[in-house]
Amino acid sequence: MQKTLLYAFLLPLVLCGACQSSDSKTTVPTTAAPETAAADTAAVRLRERVAHPQVGDVYVVQFQRPDNQTSRYFFYHVFRATPDTAYLHPAYKDAATADADLRQPEFRASDQTMIYTQAELLELLQVQAGDVNKARLVQVRRAQ
Repeated sequence: MQKTLLYAFLLPLVLCGACQSSDSKTTVPTTAAPETAAADTAAVRLRERVAHPQVGDVYVVQFQRPDNQTSRYFFYHVFRATPDTAYLHPAYKDAATADADLRQPEFRASDQTMIYTQAELLELLQVQAGDVNKARLVQVRRAQ
């Protein structure tokens, strides 16, 4: 009987010790790390393009109207760039997707000029406090 009790107490300890040994390592898949790295790379690339605008760039700004939770996109064409300033022409119309065909007449650049300093351009990467449209720059289209 004592042997049975001894085995009853020792067996769980031995099994528990086996679980804790260095031979039994549990592998946890790390699929989030590559996705996070890719997102970080895309964010760095976007920030770099915003910090160094080029003539012909198209800034894609995502926004939501206060009365609608669906995201919309507006396009701003860079027509002049200096080391510290970008001159933009907004498109005539917004779109349902960020990859709208900009050759369509409604997405052409208007004659209205908007001037942004480099610091103001970088601010476009974040939603600004009090902005009811939650607008932020999400993409820079650049001819390769």
